[in-house]
Amino acid sequence: MIPPFVVVYSPRRTRISLTIRPEDGMLEVRAPEGFPRSRIEAVLARNPELIASLRKRGEAVRRQLPRFRFEEGEFFLLRGRWYPLKFSRRLLCFDEAFLVPAGTPEEVKKSLEKLYRQLALSHLEQRTGELAARFGITYRSIRIGGASGRWGSCSSDGNLNFTWRLIQCPDEVIDYVVIHELAHRLELNHSDRFWAEVRRMCPDFEQHRAYLNENSLRYSGW
Repeated sequence: MIPPFVVVYSPRRTRISLTIRPEDGMLEVRAPEGFPRSRIEAVLARNPELIASLRKRGEAVRRQLPRFRFEEGEFFLLRGRWYPLKFSRRLLCFDEAFLVPAGTPEEVKKSLEKLYRQLALSHLEQRTGELAARFGITYRSIRIGGASGRWGSCSSDGNLNFTWRLIQCPDEVIDYVVIHELAHRLELNHSDRFWAEVRRMCPDFEQHRAYLNENSLRYSGW
């Protein structure tokens, strides 16, 4: 029996991989663009033990995730700093605090994510434009998604995609992810030439890359 799953396609990927999303426990299949769904289902059908093992590890990861109640007074991250959550009748904005309408925890969570997406789009549009101009790189558009296992991506036609969760990180880490995706406009791969471009634009990128690996659970916990 094939379990429920979602597929994330990537033009740079050459093979499929399986993972369990920490935020909801869903099986996520990452596949090359155009990879037939029938072949994905065949792979899943042949690997029930692997999927069971991934679920077990996924549950262990989820137990480590920060737990939020989405109550007034809780603190949430924005660009590396903690700010309080405050309730308002109509406002959805940031003013040294996350101002969202009061409601059930699920309603507050949805409002807070909506605000995060707005803040992420505003900051990333500005910062990507500045960094692209500095290094003479062009791109087509910026989109904000909700992925928890990927900070950003770059399509072959120049669309840059970032997860809203990135806006929780310190500014220098955000810049690294932006530079990483801009470097894909020069090398649409992870070859030595690609990493040389990243180093040229961000000499201390290894420090920021290590930070993301070590702190990923902090930023994907809800």
